[in-house]
Amino acid sequence: MGARAVRSAWIVLLVGLAVLVVGIGLSLSGSVSCGAAETPAGNRCITQGDGIARAVEQAGSAGHPAAPLALGVGGVLAAAGVWLVFFADRSVRPATGVGDRIELARRNGWRFLDVDRELLADWADNPDFGADQPAYAVLRGSYEELEFVVFDFRRPGSGQAGTAWIVYLPYPSRTFVEWATTQQPLYRRPLHMVGVRADAIVDIGREQHRSTEPGAVLRQVRALAEIVRRFETQAAASS
Repeated sequence: MGARAVRSAWIVLLVGLAVLVVGIGLSLSGSVSCGAAETPAGNRCITQGDGIARAVEQAGSAGHPAAPLALGVGGVLAAAGVWLVFFADRSVRPATGVGDRIELARRNGWRFLDVDRELLADWADNPDFGADQPAYAVLRGSYEELEFVVFDFRRPGSGQAGTAWIVYLPYPSRTFVEWATTQQPLYRRPLHMVGVRADAIVDIGREQHRSTEPGAVLRQVRALAEIVRRFETQAAASS
């Protein structure tokens, strides 16, 4: 749950409690209506001086007509607020704030998924990914004929959220792993922490990537694709 969602949850809770308080006040606001020279006593009014008592209808037993509505609405809002603040599942990062990926998918005919439960199954050897963890806000596309995927994830154990970019090689190559590990620096901007394997190269961000500019999400993709193309060029020259 993001900071904005947390604030909204607290607002719902506080508004619900406030409406509950108003409802309680309204339910208690009804009282015996007596004249200026009378004193209320239970459901009777006693005239001052002669002590004559007369029975009256006690409005306080039912309270204000709006009290039940206020109590009902306040109770629902308060219950919803309590659930959102204390019990809502924070393990799932919704696609809120990833409009750049959604817009890129729309513009280019790429694919966007809120949740992909199989993407990380092939990355069990990477300590930043959990093989049994889903990926969120997943954008799949093609850049310069190289397949790529951008997604959010949560690190096993800590639950810390991050964004990762993967660019796949056209053909898996063990030589690529050997070549890439000797290249310096692979960690230059905009890349964060680069990992390689025979069929792909990945950049793992320390935190979630959020941007209002659709093209910003492709900076890492372009940088990774440049590394792949450099390898292909050098491999072709040496063969």
